[in-house]
Amino acid sequence: MKKAADFINEIFTSIHMDEEQDAVSLFQSWEMVVGTDIAAHSHIHELEGATLIIYVDHPGWIQMIDLRKRSILRKIRIKYPELDIQKILLRLG
Repeated sequence: MKKAADFINEIFTSIHMDEEQDAVSLFQSWEMVVGTDIAAHSHIHELEGATLIIYVDHPGWIQMIDLRKRSILRKIRIKYPELDIQKILLRLG
């Protein structure tokens, strides 16, 4: 018979608690990842699979962030490799 602690560990492991904590950490550290200027005009809306969906407040900032996408992705992959983010989508909103 399994101990209660073993059962609880299996449940938390099965729902990928570590990945969820990393996602929450990424949402909270957006300014640190992209810098103050970009963070002032954007925010993470959602993490959908391997795609990070970012809402931006002005079309000009979409262009600025688009130019820095590779650099942003590289920083995220280094800091949060478990999330395996492959793509950033930018939306006005």
